[in-house]
Amino acid sequence: MTFASLGLCEPILKGVRDVGYTEPTDIQAHAIPKILQGLDLIGLGQTGSGKTAAFGLPILHRLTGGEPGLRGLIVVPTRELCVQVAENLRLYAAYSGLKVCTAFGGVDMSIQESAFKRGCDVLVACPGRLIDHLERRNLTLAKVQVVVLDESDRMLDMGFMPQIRRIFVRLPQERQNLMFSATMPKEVESLVGDFLPNAERVQIGSRSQAPATIHHRFVAVSVVDKHDLLERLLVNEHGKVLIFVNKKIGCEKLGNILKRSGLPADSIHGDKGAEQRHMVLQAFSRGKTRILIATDVAARGIDVDDIDLVVNHDFPLALEDYIHRSGRTGRAGRQGRAISLVAPSERHLYEAVRRHLKGEAPGDGGPPPRPAARGRGRSSGTALRGGSSRGRRPRSGGASRSMLAAS
Repeated sequence: MTFASLGLCEPILKGVRDVGYTEPTDIQAHAIPKILQGLDLIGLGQTGSGKTAAFGLPILHRLTGGEPGLRGLIVVPTRELCVQVAENLRLYAAYSGLKVCTAFGGVDMSIQESAFKRGCDVLVACPGRLIDHLERRNLTLAKVQVVVLDESDRMLDMGFMPQIRRIFVRLPQERQNLMFSATMPKEVESLVGDFLPNAERVQIGSRSQAPATIHHRFVAVSVVDKHDLLERLLVNEHGKVLIFVNKKIGCEKLGNILKRSGLPADSIHGDKGAEQRHMVLQAFSRGKTRILIATDVAARGIDVDDIDLVVNHDFPLALEDYIHRSGRTGRAGRQGRAISLVAPSERHLYEAVRRHLKGEAPGDGGPPPRPAARGRGRSSGTALRGGSSRGRRPRSGGASRSMLAAS
């Protein structure tokens, strides 16, 4: 199958060729024809499966050659994701004559307003800033033909519902509605009916499925030993590493600890300004900063294909979060690794993830081992059973050393 066989017009196909795409991914092959037919659609696919092109290419095709004006709207949860989606769309639309604009917080609104006045066919926007522009009458949604909620699970379950509703009441009644995400938790599905009651569904892989290219490892460790064990792990790593923590204050603290240790690390979280977050993300993407510590919300905008390792310094609070985190590596068919440091208080969360990854019944294989007693001047950790366990059996002389060798 080729992109041409999907029915895309030549200006869009030329942009696709320029970015180096040769054949559509599974979600693109299934979603693009349905979107071209004008159907409402829910698209579910693993992180890195090509969802942006899956909705972006057919939208650009539909708008090419039409009357100028804001006709396509893509709503995203974070500034970083807004920038990256827009950058991709501009590449796809390079020969179409379509203009792609952005609306996100942290920059002067007048800059974005000036861009709208120069022409805007497709707008990629964060909910809060979009509402600001609408209330100031800097733009209108009266001609929008297609609207996309990207990362729709987060858009719906992280407090965006009131803002999304305020946006949707300003849209024309006759429009195409699309929702795309890596996951769709069951508790969120009840909200989907409000926006897409008659939508088609394209789902690549099973619900909340981690890519098969990821090797999962778990290490039991006491809370006080996590930093020490993490530093020892990072000394042996030479590629890009994304480290997750659960709280903003812990994110900043861990970033400072690693930098003081001489590691090329930085942190990204909601308390940092938008421009500062953008600079940190650019440094990580270009390899200047090799280690990035992030919270879940800040990480929504990280779209870097060559992340070698994801580390859960703090174990995620839900299975969906584990899938999102680990999916930042092993993208586009590449091999990736995910290592989680599991404190005693996090064991019940680990068990839920392990059962999901291995399809095991509760209690299968027994409880995870307890962390070993602290050693003098070094951290202790016990390797737990992984989701796709290919590691070596622990050797004598410290389980944490065995984990590092196997990773």
